[in-house]
Amino acid sequence: MKYILKILAITLLVAGCKTEKTLEPNHYRIKGTVNGLDQGEIYLLSFPNSIDTIPIKNGTFTIEKALENIVGSVYLSKDANLRNMDQKLAASFFVEPVIMELNLDYNNFSMSKLSGSKTQDDQYRLDAIRKEIAANYKEEQAHFEAVRKKYNEAAAAGASEEELEKIKYEDNDARGQLAPMWEKQGEATLQFIKDNPKSFVSVQSLMFQLSDMTYDEAKALFDQFNPEHLKVGFGIRLANEIENMQKGIPGAVAGNFNTVDINGNPLTLADFKGKYLLIDFWASWCVPCRKGNPHLIELYKKYHLKGLEILGVSDDDRNHDKWRKAVEKDQIGIWHHVLRGLELDPNTRQQINKHKDISEGYNISSLPTKILVDPDGIIIGRYGSGGGTDADMDRDLAELFK
Repeated sequence: MKYILKILAITLLVAGCKTEKTLEPNHYRIKGTVNGLDQGEIYLLSFPNSIDTIPIKNGTFTIEKALENIVGSVYLSKDANLRNMDQKLAASFFVEPVIMELNLDYNNFSMSKLSGSKTQDDQYRLDAIRKEIAANYKEEQAHFEAVRKKYNEAAAAGASEEELEKIKYEDNDARGQLAPMWEKQGEATLQFIKDNPKSFVSVQSLMFQLSDMTYDEAKALFDQFNPEHLKVGFGIRLANEIENMQKGIPGAVAGNFNTVDINGNPLTLADFKGKYLLIDFWASWCVPCRKGNPHLIELYKKYHLKGLEILGVSDDDRNHDKWRKAVEKDQIGIWHHVLRGLELDPNTRQQINKHKDISEGYNISSLPTKILVDPDGIIIGRYGSGGGTDADMDRDLAELFK
């Protein structure tokens, strides 16, 4: 009997070890320890609206779920509100179909550390490179944050639009001081992508570099990625974004639109046939856009009688009053103005009716961006969003109307 019991005990011990170590195919497991919370709960967020409650017992927790692909992302938060994505309240991690360990800092989620995921290790490497660059711009970052705080406090106190606009110009200047840092970080990120084409971090990182790249540059990098990574939702989205980069570039047919102008009159692309059309994608809240308006006025006065039209496409669909006031204040009502046509689902905040969005037809990823269209509806110039500069635009217009 003692012998049988001993064998049974060993069997149960082995079975217990096997249960602990064995992971089902296509599943991941996170074994977590929590600093700052012994008993309670955290939340596993899946967008757009799925929330799982993860119990904390004796400062530990376990998460195990299936993965649809070879890599995925998890979002952990101390708050069930999906809108609270503050770094201290939430953090995201790349997971793989392996057993991983997470040391979670409950008081500052951004200080948490996941081990066991090669993809997350890659993200940590890229983060370290970017942080090293940022360390040389502490004074500029502090000034930038101070201006942002100033704006938020002024807005909360009910400051006038004029007061807030002045602070926006301060914010723009502060951003200008940080531009060298962002440029260096962008260059470093691009080098990381080139050096690590098989990492999923490169797939995600490329998405945020597209606005400064041409289609050929982006496609060359994309073609080196792991095909399995491109089956992930983010990879599919990246593929679509890169293909969209063929819109709005010189040689492409200008995107058609059918809308109404600021005065309620119908307006289509065909209305500009036979003339050169400069499409200015801008917004009332875009300080660089507003700063460029005096120069656009000069160009309009110089070339309008020679055959140049300007169409302002504003990204102010959610605030028509500010759009109208900006047109009046900047004295740019001398040319045509329309809204972009952005529509969002009131429940999910996802874009709907993309066919009405003029920006979609030109792959506009940042403001300001200007598109030059010839009399036959063919794009002959792009300035901003992966195109040339305003100096290039001036040179092209001077050549056209010399």
